[in-house]
Amino acid sequence: MSLKVLHLADVHLGARLSNFGRYAEQRRQEIEGAFRRAMDVAIQRDVHLVVIAGDLFDSRNPERETVNVARGQLARLREAGIRSFGVPGTHDSLAFADSVYRRENLPFDHFFTGPDFADPVEFEVDGHSVTVYGIAYDREQTTDGWRSLARRHTEGIHIAIAHAACQDHPGWSIPADDLPFAPDDLQRLALDYVALGHYHNLRFFHRGERVVGAYSGSVTGRNWKETGKRHVVLIEWEGAGSPPAVTAVPIQVRLLETGEIDVGDLPDSVAIADAIRGACESSSIWRVTLTGDPDFVPSAEAIVADLEARYGYIEVHDATTLVTSRLLAERREEETVRGEFFRRLVDARERADDERSRAVVDRAIKLGVEVFG
Repeated sequence: MSLKVLHLADVHLGARLSNFGRYAEQRRQEIEGAFRRAMDVAIQRDVHLVVIAGDLFDSRNPERETVNVARGQLARLREAGIRSFGVPGTHDSLAFADSVYRRENLPFDHFFTGPDFADPVEFEVDGHSVTVYGIAYDREQTTDGWRSLARRHTEGIHIAIAHAACQDHPGWSIPADDLPFAPDDLQRLALDYVALGHYHNLRFFHRGERVVGAYSGSVTGRNWKETGKRHVVLIEWEGAGSPPAVTAVPIQVRLLETGEIDVGDLPDSVAIADAIRGACESSSIWRVTLTGDPDFVPSAEAIVADLEARYGYIEVHDATTLVTSRLLAERREEETVRGEFFRRLVDARERADDERSRAVVDRAIKLGVEVFG
């Protein structure tokens, strides 16, 4: 029988999510729903281990209800005979005196509290010898960090769990609290898999064609840097020494998606709202950017108000200009104060040195249309 491990991270239970406005509470529930889906995958796929690579909670001091969500889902794993292992992250760091992990006894099979990788857990499961390493970074105690991680012996399958930042560029300044490592570091480790948390988008690390580690990413997008599908990672070994089969399993409740709509030929904001309805599925949360040169100033606020009931939450970003619009051409031809105002703004736009300066002029033109007509 193969050994199956499910890797997830960056759940961020209890996140405030104020960036979603009135939808924030619903989005928090969607995060909880994605976490439940992760546990569903573990149970349905008959995995042997679940590893959570930090930031299970969004803060070191989550509310009681949030803690109980985590407790209940971890208890489901225990009832199903699935072992669970975890490490703290940066948001819920054990280094805080009031860390949730200091006052709550969550039903992990093992939660790593040591400041280095020196105390792995070894066990047998379905004929497989497994060794799991983990670290709880603590600026007051951690000295060796990644240097403390070394395969203890040649037998079995060896897995490490870390909440850590990949330093893709040597010039990046990454604080020690983020346990920085270079991509090549994972290739040099004589481990079978490194389960990573901290970066919120899915990423695999390889040694040749063999996967040696991954960021599973966040379970549900919390901002517009986390668009698209969200995953847990399923890793399966036929036996010690064999390359793992690695699968990213989508678990998000609602996607965050972005899109652009050219509104240059549309007559008004009502028509823009209709175009968004036609282009954007209601099952996702959207950030829509309006482009083109319409003959009016779009009202992002009115469009959002029109669409909010359909999407729950939607953002509309107006990136249109009026530079080539018929409206502005007509205004510029006028021998009036209004005409002179717009002629000077268009001239200023043509002389602008960069995109930011042009955007400022574009905004001034729109304000001028709103004020002068």
